[in-house]
Amino acid sequence: MPRFALRREEAAASLSVSASTFDKWVGDGRMPKGRKVDGLMLWDTEQVREHWLALRDGVMTHNPLDEMVL
Repeated sequence: MPRFALRREEAAASLSVSASTFDKWVGDGRMPKGRKVDGLMLWDTEQVREHWLALRDGVMTHNPLDEMVL
C-alpha cells in the first residue's frame, strides 16, 4: 500500500539524512513543514519529493528570505 504521509524520522530516512539534518532543512525552507494531525506531526510524501527535486536541481521553490522584513 502506498504511503501518503511520513513521520519525521521516516521523512529523514527517505532522504538518507539524519532527523537533525531534516529539521535543519525544514527550518530553512529546503523541506516542507509538517502538518499536525491529532498531536502527530506528519509530512506529505509528495511535498517531500517535490522539495527534494528542487534541492537536487538547485532550484528553491520557496526562499525563506522572502518572508524577512528589511
